[in-house]
Amino acid sequence: MMAEASMGGASGAPAWEDRLDRAFEEMVSNSRCRIPGLVAIARRGDHRYHKAFGYSDLSSGKLMELDAQFRVFSMTKVLTATIALWLRDEGALNLDDPVSAFIPTFDRTWRVLCEPSEPCGETGSVDYGSFLTGTNHTLDYSAFRSDKPMTLTHCLAECSGIGYDMWTDFDLLFGLGFGHRFGAAQGLRRAEGAAGYSSSSIIGQNLSLAEYCDAIAEAGVLVDEPGSFSYGLGALVAGRVCEVAYAGLRGQELGFADICDELLFRPLEMTSAAFFLDDGDERAERVPALYGGVLRDSSDPSDGCDVRPIEQCLPGPVTVGTNHCSGARLCESGDTGALMTAADYGKFYDMILRDGRSESGERILSPESVRQLTHGTVEGVARQNALAAALQVDGTSQSAGQTFTLGWALRPESSQHTHCNFWSGYANTHGRLYPDQDEYVAVFPQFMASTTGGFVHGSETVAGALVDAWEAR
Repeated sequence: MMAEASMGGASGAPAWEDRLDRAFEEMVSNSRCRIPGLVAIARRGDHRYHKAFGYSDLSSGKLMELDAQFRVFSMTKVLTATIALWLRDEGALNLDDPVSAFIPTFDRTWRVLCEPSEPCGETGSVDYGSFLTGTNHTLDYSAFRSDKPMTLTHCLAECSGIGYDMWTDFDLLFGLGFGHRFGAAQGLRRAEGAAGYSSSSIIGQNLSLAEYCDAIAEAGVLVDEPGSFSYGLGALVAGRVCEVAYAGLRGQELGFADICDELLFRPLEMTSAAFFLDDGDERAERVPALYGGVLRDSSDPSDGCDVRPIEQCLPGPVTVGTNHCSGARLCESGDTGALMTAADYGKFYDMILRDGRSESGERILSPESVRQLTHGTVEGVARQNALAAALQVDGTSQSAGQTFTLGWALRPESSQHTHCNFWSGYANTHGRLYPDQDEYVAVFPQFMASTTGGFVHGSETVAGALVDAWEAR
């Protein structure tokens, strides 16, 4: 089933539009991993594409519609980088500023965890419950002390050292080499009563950004020294830095969501965009059901997965699917928090392609900041680890030279590829901007990666198929 609107008309559509149609129709009917529904947007020059496929809710048979509200999760990170660059343009901060200049509790000595196979100092063990499988583990670790300051660039480039616990969950299940220190850090934070986040409730926190960041600092545990790729809560901390820098610039304290609304959403007329929805907000009716995948055969992941509501995919309480309109709504996370229509996310891409201006001509970012966001690289950081390799951002020839920069990844131009900025979200949303080609494409499902089937099949089914269809010439 498909509802569609193609700004260019069905007749005379370019070949790439037909390829996208076929790719998205396959996604919502794929026998190995069926994506329930999605909305896609694309632009090449003046030709635009905007279509909906499949279902918003399988149980009720409700079709996906163009105005569906999607939690974009980690596709929020580049929005946070944009706010930080705006503040840099205004002289309110520098990207190489230490986080402690804005969050005093970060001026501390950190306990940095290592794997037991690479002992680095004190040793210990901690209990850890896997949110992915519900199993309990005792995780061994080694640790050393570090005074290396964490900078805003470290946070935006996902080199803060505050990694997600889920990397250990996936490692325990699939043996991917990510290591156990991610889960051990989570266990230590919880044992000390601080920063008890979990990757199953990544935005469902009853703490403000200020309280959350202070709790992270109080626990004082990192999975790497600042400056090593450790994908996790860096952009959340960056959002708090932006709150403090904005207050210093304007003499007014605003939450991160209100700052995004003032500096980005309203100027770009992203009228659907929010972090959390108030009780009774009509946009809550347009949020699709959230799904995940359960492997049919855990001994043979290639056999595919059964797609189920997220609550049936994980053993413990799950808040990621509901807390945009109920429950805890204090943590306005620049890491995962934005909620909007696909069309409104496209307006962000359009602003970048206009060299930092809104459709009405209002300057959002300086040309220098646009260039840094789309073409700048982050030097002096370490990406040679299993996590960076798995996410294909280790800068090697095997990953087409791709690296993670300010809030998203960069694939440099080569004889095989055009320059591209891209990233995905936790629910397998995926967007790609081609600033030198005046084009972009993005797809918005709600199919969680933090499920066994979602992790194994989600990216291949969504991002892989999208890239193949879009980049075929």
